[in-house]
Amino acid sequence: MSPISDPKLSGFSTATLQPGRGVVEFGQRVEAYSQFQSQSADSGRTFACPALTEDVWRRLQCGLEQWFQAVSFLLNCLATGRRLPGELDRQLGDSRRQQLERWQARYACRASRAVTWLWPGAVDVMLQVDGSLQIMDCDLSLPSGLERLKSPHCRSLAESKARLRQQLFGLGGFPWGSGRVVLLDPNSSCASRRCNEFLSWLLDAQMVTTSELSVERGEIRLRHCGNWLPIDAVIRRVEDDLLDPNCGRPDSLVGVPGLVRSWQSGLVSVFNPPGAGLLRCRSLAALIPECIRVFLGQQPLLDAAPVISLEDPVERSQVFRNAHHYAIRTDDPMHPARPWFGGSSDQRQLEQLRQRIDADPSRWIARPLPVPNSGRMNLRFFGSLHRGFCLFPGALARRSEVDGGARMVISEDSEVHPVWRGLPELGDESAGRTPE
Repeated sequence: MSPISDPKLSGFSTATLQPGRGVVEFGQRVEAYSQFQSQSADSGRTFACPALTEDVWRRLQCGLEQWFQAVSFLLNCLATGRRLPGELDRQLGDSRRQQLERWQARYACRASRAVTWLWPGAVDVMLQVDGSLQIMDCDLSLPSGLERLKSPHCRSLAESKARLRQQLFGLGGFPWGSGRVVLLDPNSSCASRRCNEFLSWLLDAQMVTTSELSVERGEIRLRHCGNWLPIDAVIRRVEDDLLDPNCGRPDSLVGVPGLVRSWQSGLVSVFNPPGAGLLRCRSLAALIPECIRVFLGQQPLLDAAPVISLEDPVERSQVFRNAHHYAIRTDDPMHPARPWFGGSSDQRQLEQLRQRIDADPSRWIARPLPVPNSGRMNLRFFGSLHRGFCLFPGALARRSEVDGGARMVISEDSEVHPVWRGLPELGDESAGRTPE
């Protein structure tokens, strides 16, 4: 049966769902997705990236597996209320240390248990023409861009869905098993809406908003034909601070009151859990190479872009004395401001930027500018860590700024091209996956 005619999705019948929501519009969403993929298929098949060789893919496979495992160790440490090892704590500025302490006070779990943190996650990597790699940024809570990838040579949407699932998550199945799952959408017309609809289709998860969910005695329930059905897992597309007004921002209109407490108690799974968004801050992501050494006892296989926190007045003064050697960006790419690149602005613009940074230096970081290279490219890779590590065999390529970072958020970038490693055969369990 084709996915368009399939009468059920996540255990809900299309005959009884609320009009205008969830899988009632499933056929229209699949049709729109098919049209979108058809429009982008040519660029996906013809775009070439000669520097992205098989050897580079193998290095990425091993290096990003290290990265994902270290992130999981770090987040497990924080979620269980433990202090960071001294090697990591010494690298934190005061504001980031306070940020982690606030997070632990709000979100630390009530009991130790296995948590799947990265399902999936996205990492932005700068690729040079000589094949050298450098990790620039990561989006581990609300990764976007998956909807732009199309598995070539698929004869139907059903085959495309099956292949995408296997390539991104392996053959181990979904973490929630056969339980009921929903996708929590902020119900906005933002650029990420298309990605949310794509994930709803790919994961067979009904899209819902906060008005359709309730927490009763710690159990998450979905309003369904006048009844409330229990929910086993929530795929959240809402930021950490907005996910639960009882723990984050009390003015949140898109979160579910009580959701975090239910997750802390183990009564519901959340993907990706609150806390995965911490590593979006560049100054915190800069800890990951040291996390690999501390938690895994290994040396990092991939370089990470150096990050200089401008919170330290000595470092800040040093950066501005040699400003033509640095790029200056906000610490959190989801709260962007116009970046500054050494040599690209006049003294007046630099002084205006300095005044903004002096007003709130914890919001800003600097990166040394690499040697100019016209062949530099920014690539977004996707992976998951559940029953072993899976690296998706495709990436999104786009032009980079002079520091190797992306020009804009990927959902708003019109010049994005898929590149492919070469697809494994459906049913080949070893393809794209590292066993436990």
